[in-house]
Amino acid sequence: MKSFLLLTIGLLITASLFAQDNVPYAEKAMQIQKEVWGTAVPEFKSTTVPANLANESAVVLARSFSLQRTSKPRIKFMIIAAGVATRTIKLTTYHERVKINDKTALENYSTLSYQKKLDNSTSFLFNKIANVQDTYIGAKIIKPDGKEIVVNTGEEVLLKNEQKDQKGKLAIPGLQAGDILDYYISNSDFTETTQGNSFKDNDNLFVLADEYPVLYYSIDFQYNKKIKVQYINANGAPKFVESNNDNDDLLLSLKLRNLPKYQSVLWTSPLRQYPYIEIGSSYGAKINTMMGYDYEKDPNATRFENNELGFQAAFKEYPGFNDVEGKLKDYFGSHKSLKNAPVDSILKVFYDEWKFNVFCNYSGKELENMNEMNYRKARSEYAAILTSMMLTDLDIDNAVLLVASRNSNSLENVYNMDDMDAMVVINTTTPMYLCFDDIVTHFNEIPARFQGEKAVELFPKRHNSQNYSFTSDHTTLPVTTSEKNHVEESLEVSLLPANPQKLKITRTVKEQGELRHSDQKLLLPVQDIDDGYRAMIKGDELAKRLKKNDKTKKMGDDFSYAFTKEKMDMSKNFTAEIKSQFDQDPEQVTDTKIINPALENTSPVFQYCASFVLNNLVKKAGNNYIIEAGKLTGSFYKLEDKDRKRNIDIYMPCARSFKYSISITIPPGYSAKGMEEMTVKKVNKTGTFTSSAVVNGNNLIITVNRVYNNNFEKASDWPLVVDLIDAASNFNSQKILLEKKG
Repeated sequence: MKSFLLLTIGLLITASLFAQDNVPYAEKAMQIQKEVWGTAVPEFKSTTVPANLANESAVVLARSFSLQRTSKPRIKFMIIAAGVATRTIKLTTYHERVKINDKTALENYSTLSYQKKLDNSTSFLFNKIANVQDTYIGAKIIKPDGKEIVVNTGEEVLLKNEQKDQKGKLAIPGLQAGDILDYYISNSDFTETTQGNSFKDNDNLFVLADEYPVLYYSIDFQYNKKIKVQYINANGAPKFVESNNDNDDLLLSLKLRNLPKYQSVLWTSPLRQYPYIEIGSSYGAKINTMMGYDYEKDPNATRFENNELGFQAAFKEYPGFNDVEGKLKDYFGSHKSLKNAPVDSILKVFYDEWKFNVFCNYSGKELENMNEMNYRKARSEYAAILTSMMLTDLDIDNAVLLVASRNSNSLENVYNMDDMDAMVVINTTTPMYLCFDDIVTHFNEIPARFQGEKAVELFPKRHNSQNYSFTSDHTTLPVTTSEKNHVEESLEVSLLPANPQKLKITRTVKEQGELRHSDQKLLLPVQDIDDGYRAMIKGDELAKRLKKNDKTKKMGDDFSYAFTKEKMDMSKNFTAEIKSQFDQDPEQVTDTKIINPALENTSPVFQYCASFVLNNLVKKAGNNYIIEAGKLTGSFYKLEDKDRKRNIDIYMPCARSFKYSISITIPPGYSAKGMEEMTVKKVNKTGTFTSSAVVNGNNLIITVNRVYNNNFEKASDWPLVVDLIDAASNFNSQKILLEKKG
């Protein structure tokens, strides 16, 4: 399926077309179709694929993205006074012509999914604040003999069909390998806002590489003169050709040819490894104001330096900024006791207080989707500023670190404040880190996406409540070793007595470091996290916390019911975790248990267990049984042929290690054969894969160790990584024969 984020795609279409609010949807759709297909450039008539690309899954013959944005003020009359609203019309269209060469590409392009209509307009008495989005699509198939077949868009399926919210899906009937698909998705936004105009809502990002080769790509923007525009060309991306029309609108245009496809999507960081363009706009505001801060921008500073200045400008104390400091005094008994406490103890209690305050206070919206509560993220910049000011007040030597994720842009290519995160380092003999991230991040744990990254250190000096000055330096964040990001699984396996072609498994898992986060968030009930953090800092009971908020003080029963129900449903999450590990639905899932929730760094290993039955891993061969024992470790990645050669560097998730201990009970009257094939040893500088299988009494013991030594490898070492991947995937295919004796 090809899905589209419609706020980021577009074509220049006459604005007057959409000013006619009384024009029926079908008529607008026909007008757009004539505009798109009737004025296409010659590249959109092409039907020829170069000979050197004949074996590609698909080839994009032509692609265009265009956006036209017009914003202006408009007086809105309220009951008491008049106000100014910003009225914006934004027209976007994405147009693509692609040659389909195989079944994989055919499946990818067989449907188009889109938001057909979305109306978030609001009304107050006689005034209406408009916020309307309409989407129009078109598709036609060009057969090898040149015949064109226009797809009937009236045969779309509405996946959601409410008056103000419609989501559509259009199948492309008759599309076959060898055909060309020419399609577009055109989006019309009409908005009014009295709160300014968000820069983030008008941000477009273009990575100049694709899943398929692109022969021609045009990108065009048109902005009226009231709009402020900022864009960057990163990693060698070409610059726009700028011009102005007779109305003094800004025109930006870029024509590209022969864009390469992604060399690989495995362990890559596209915004570090490929050229890209990011462009955004806002009505009426200074660039720095629309980015979320206000200060005098330095015209001679780099983009990052100006974002850094904006961050520093936010160091303003306000009532309540040091509330946690008061709680620390309560925890330690007095201000004197707090001052005399070891720094690491103060920081540990502070961090627990911060997590409890951020993740265990509720607004009422959480009741709408309890499943999302463990996936909330903290606002790192805000938390780092408050923390640094409070630690400065306590005379604890600290610095703020500004860092960009290794999975995103580099610091040099920071576009706005969202492109970097903040954390706090405490300058002791061994530095300690406070990272404000997800709900299960530990004190002194640096998230894997920042490890090894360059960071700017800001050392604050307080002059008064509204004035901090800073000195700065550069540093590189440490990288956690593989043994700190570790998974250890123990499996007790036996043939199910009632059906020996099924396996009964009791599995215990221990996880630490980065590798525990996803399972903690999936398997820990919200109530257990809430209770755990409350106990750490002797916090208020849930009911008391809810009563402090006018919006939630009557919701005590609702939250208690939601917490209880979510806890009762946790077996579903265990089932989902088992399925993701073994690539099949488990049966008879029982004895699920969280052994250690690992909510703090003093007990850092997340541990859980479950019993279940797996099908499809045992085959009967006469009186014997063949067990696909290699799959009991879960599925290891198997390289496709196209990924075996690589000339781009390798961004691993983290340095990591895994150990699997599998004990298979050998039934009476049987013996185990085939252990020799399960003995493997592959060691090189990038990592290790070893496995062994031995019989011990009536048990077959299989041990597997898998290690990736680093979170980053140079492209030149890819063959060594391939050796480890191949060793693991080959192990997955190994089988054990339980042979009937005599």
